[in-house]
Amino acid sequence: MPDRFRDVLVVDLLGGLGDLCMVLPAVHALHRGHPGAALRVLTHAPGADLLRSDPAVTEVRCAERHHERAAVVAELDRRRPDLVVSTTRYDGIAEEIAARGMRAVTDLWRRPPADEPVARRYVAILAAEGLVDPGYRPPAIHLTDAEHAAGDRAVAAVAPAGPPVVLVPGAGMAVKRWPHWPRLVAALAGRPVLVVPDGGTVPGWAAGRARPLPDADLRGLAAQFAAVGRRGGVVVGPDTGPVRVAAAVGARTVGLFGPTLAARYGLDAPAVDLQGLPGCTHRRPTAITEQVCWWEARCPLSATGPACMADIGPGAVHDALLATR
Repeated sequence: MPDRFRDVLVVDLLGGLGDLCMVLPAVHALHRGHPGAALRVLTHAPGADLLRSDPAVTEVRCAERHHERAAVVAELDRRRPDLVVSTTRYDGIAEEIAARGMRAVTDLWRRPPADEPVARRYVAILAAEGLVDPGYRPPAIHLTDAEHAAGDRAVAAVAPAGPPVVLVPGAGMAVKRWPHWPRLVAALAGRPVLVVPDGGTVPGWAAGRARPLPDADLRGLAAQFAAVGRRGGVVVGPDTGPVRVAAAVGARTVGLFGPTLAARYGLDAPAVDLQGLPGCTHRRPTAITEQVCWWEARCPLSATGPACMADIGPGAVHDALLATR
């Protein structure tokens, strides 16, 4: 059994919704391992909103971007925890935590195997440190009954019959964009197809073929994903935060993995993860930000865009969607 702590601070300032989703199993394992403890999370907006009703989380604090170290210092000064767990090591944050002298785990990235999923790795390291029990549970986002009801109404308004397919074309990074959406939409003729607007707009290829999900904040979108899941629908998109949010509220997903390796960043069952160019020699599963393609999507194998994403054909995605029924 793990040692007991009364005040736990989790620091996740990696910047993305997906990063926050991947740390949720560790947050919930800490809650189970230290019943009654105050458990605070310091993270970024808007992801912080996903924790607002989580019964495991006592308090959520937000850090401004580009001022993360100052936010960590302020939180440590505001209330000294007994235990700090941090995914974040840049800008001297790990050293700042270690200098305070409390129990801390500031390297959840230590010597990762390329084929061990990140979220499972976090929990395994905390278990090895004697801080949680080793049992792993997938990421889970808590929504209120009122939010679930609102999500049901929103989805029913745009897809009144049948299990919908929800497309998430936005990728945040060009290296994760999938080029075959128009062909997939054509193959889905006869099924209710919804699309999450990309940057607030519906892509031209979706006009007349896919209906946009109603405008909503992040928790509202999560509730709509949950409603899709309850109706037997599926969410498809690249390795991004919204797709991870969909999985964490119970929707089945089809994930499109190109520059990231599905064996390390894939979603938990019953998700179907499709890997483009699995043998790419330029992929660095444990150091993705150092890949030649990562920041500017300049693929050394293709002049027209990431070859790994293009390698995932619409037929394979369509078959995966059928398999999730």
